[in-house]
Amino acid sequence: MTAPVLDKTDYDVLNVVALKKMATAQAIADVTGADAESVGVTLDRLAASGLVIVAGGSALPTDEAEPALRAAAEQHYGAVRADEGIAVLVERFETVNAQLLVTMSAWQQVDVGGRKVANDHADTAYDDKIIARIDKMVARLGPLLDALAEHDVRFAEYPRRFAAAIEGIDGGQHDLVSSPMLDSVHTIWFEFHEDLLRTLGWERVE
Repeated sequence: MTAPVLDKTDYDVLNVVALKKMATAQAIADVTGADAESVGVTLDRLAASGLVIVAGGSALPTDEAEPALRAAAEQHYGAVRADEGIAVLVERFETVNAQLLVTMSAWQQVDVGGRKVANDHADTAYDDKIIARIDKMVARLGPLLDALAEHDVRFAEYPRRFAAAIEGIDGGQHDLVSSPMLDSVHTIWFEFHEDLLRTLGWERVE
C-alpha cells in the first residue's frame, strides 16, 4: 500500500506524535508553536487517514505513520539533504552527541570505589560541573539548528525548548537535565536526533 502524501502541516504534527510515541494536542502545540485547536483538527485528519489513533485525549502513531513520514520527508527536505554545509555540521553533531551520552551517564551514575551507583546529587560541585558541560554541548548545536531553521522554521523551536530547560536547571529544577517525563535537555536532544535522522533520510547508527 502506497503511503499517503502528507502536506507540511500534517507532517509537522505526525512527526511530533512519532517522536513522543504518545502526545496530547497541547503537548504537540507546545513543541511546534502552533495552537492546540488547530493541532486537534490536524489530528482528526490524520486519524481519518489511519496514521494516528486518538484515545483518552492523546494521539499514538499507527504502523503506517513511519512510512508516511519517510515519504513526506523525502518530498519536503530535498534541499536540506543536498546542503553540503549542513552535512558538515551534522558530522560535528554526531561527535557532540556521543559526548552527551557519556555526560548523561555521568549525571545519572557516579563512581564509588570502582562501582557505578546512582547519583544522589548530594555533591553539588560534581553536579555543577556536569551541568556546565551540558550547557556547552547545547550551545554547540547552535550552528546546526540555525542552518536547519533556514530551510524549515520549525527547527527554530528547538533552541527555544533547550533555553527553557536550561533556564529551569539554572533555577534549581535539576529534573530538567534528564527526566523522560519532562521537556528535559535529554528529551529534547533525543527528539532532535530522531528528527534530524528522519529529515536527512539517515538510519540511526548504534
